[in-house]
Amino acid sequence: MDNDYMFLCGVMWCRFGQPEAGKELVRAATSMDPDMRALAWAMLANGALRLRALERTAQTGSRTNLG
Repeated sequence: MDNDYMFLCGVMWCRFGQPEAGKELVRAATSMDPDMRALAWAMLANGALRLRALERTAQTGSRTNLG
C-alpha cells in the first residue's frame, strides 16, 4: 500500500462514499507507517464531515418537501 493509492482511496471515500475505499482507509489507519496512518485518519475524518453535511442537507430537503 502506498501513499498515492491511499490518497485515491480517500478521494473515492470522501467524494463518492465508496465502501471499499473506506475499508482500505480503515486498514491503513492501523499501518506501521506513521505517514500512512496520518493520511488515512485525515481522509476518514474528511469523509465523516462530508457525510454529516449530506445528512443535514437530506433532512432539510425532506422537511421542505413535507411542509
